[in-house]
Amino acid sequence: MRENLTTAQCYQAPAEIAGLFEELGITYLRRCRVDWEPLSSIPLDQSPYYLTNQAEFDHLEKIYGPAIEAAEIAPIYIKKIDDDIGFGVFAAENIESDAFIGEYAGVVQISGKYTHCFQSESGYESDYSWYFPDKLEDAPPLEINGRFAGNEMRFVNHGHSPNLRVEHTLHQNLWIIFFVAARDIEEDEELLIDYGEAYWQESYRADRLV
Repeated sequence: MRENLTTAQCYQAPAEIAGLFEELGITYLRRCRVDWEPLSSIPLDQSPYYLTNQAEFDHLEKIYGPAIEAAEIAPIYIKKIDDDIGFGVFAAENIESDAFIGEYAGVVQISGKYTHCFQSESGYESDYSWYFPDKLEDAPPLEINGRFAGNEMRFVNHGHSPNLRVEHTLHQNLWIIFFVAARDIEEDEELLIDYGEAYWQESYRADRLV
């Protein structure tokens, strides 16, 4: 993820992270914020996608639902890596496999609302967004966008050997995307997910979440 600060400071305490977000002009969100108001009246637990995979989602909700509800964040810190990569997220202590890392908090909005802001000669640099997991009938395509409002998870970088996996489940009638430790993670190890090769192409957003 690319930001334009020169500091090499680590941000770990809540006040330090709040200060970083303020300096970057980003609104800090503990949980996702829904800006597409009609979503609240749609029974997401009645969609074909949910009903087909209900056992899997119920299992994830049972394990991770309390952490999602409490807006938990694993012991991490944010640190500037370099001017090209920008910031990254690192383990502040050892983290066990399958541990909850954090919800990808952002604004649930109509997909592509801000994408044009980040187009470059090589495609889209980054729009900090994930497609909403379920394509809803009679609704526009939605995304969870952390570009202007989000939490620590917006700084998690791509890696070809990721130590996190991306999960999603339905929690209190809202699809939640969250990160989980894919293996044991050592203190000071950078937390990484695999965006996939398509991430760096113009069409990457269509492939970013299956």
